[in-house]
Amino acid sequence: MNLVYVGIPFYNAEKYLDYAIRSVLNQTYTNWKMTLIDDGSTDSSLALARKYTSDTRVKVISDGRNKGLVYRLNELVKLSDCKYFVRMDADDIMHPQRLEKQLRYLEEHPQADVVGSWAYSIDTGNRVVGILKNKVNPSVIGDVFAHACFIHPSVMGKRDWFSNNPYDSRYIRVEDMELWCRTIEKSNFYNLSEPLLFYREIGVPYLYKYLLSMKGVRTLIIKYYSANLLKRYGMLIINYVKCLLYALFTVFGLQNILIKRRSNSISFKLKTEASSKLMAVIK
Repeated sequence: MNLVYVGIPFYNAEKYLDYAIRSVLNQTYTNWKMTLIDDGSTDSSLALARKYTSDTRVKVISDGRNKGLVYRLNELVKLSDCKYFVRMDADDIMHPQRLEKQLRYLEEHPQADVVGSWAYSIDTGNRVVGILKNKVNPSVIGDVFAHACFIHPSVMGKRDWFSNNPYDSRYIRVEDMELWCRTIEKSNFYNLSEPLLFYREIGVPYLYKYLLSMKGVRTLIIKYYSANLLKRYGMLIINYVKCLLYALFTVFGLQNILIKRRSNSISFKLKTEASSKLMAVIK
């Protein structure tokens, strides 16, 4: 019986999808199923995904419609017939031991509902730039707003938990934050304190998505800090300032400076080791 179900939704992801798929195929843990679900792509990514269906663990689904990420995430959870559900984005890359280590943690800690990990920040050329870290045991709503909860595509969790707590389609671009806010105080969340994902964020066109995400964050701030006006308005002001700064930096082509500030620096030795792991898993 397969324990792990990997769900990858994709839309016009021809540039990076091949890397994502190969990183799953090259995992040290091999008893998994993977479903690649197309969201109405107009490029060659669907044909690319179908090349891998000779592996009986891989399934590709396409209905030709563009329904959006939230719809596809919930669809993948419904399709899952394994004990654990794994999130993965089409432009990211798994560390070769990601499934092995997260599965081991969940099996050894049955009280855990969802486990994430740290991540290596990478650019469009698959170069390692830094490390993104999260709180090991996020447990309060403040952790979500401090971006200390989860790196969304790094999570693995109980399939039943995801089924009982579906993503809310009203929160576009912040569907993960809304889910964590809604569930964090009644769930057990953990992060492994090592990077098990190569997370692509440097050099990717991002301004529109960033502003849309920040708008969603403001909606969540208003919802979850309604009783604390001082805290709420302080967070809203910071949100608007960040939007202004990001827009200004983007105008001058300097947005990567801000993106790099989110990650921790990494030594040459660790960067070399991480790069070696990355290249091995996408071969």
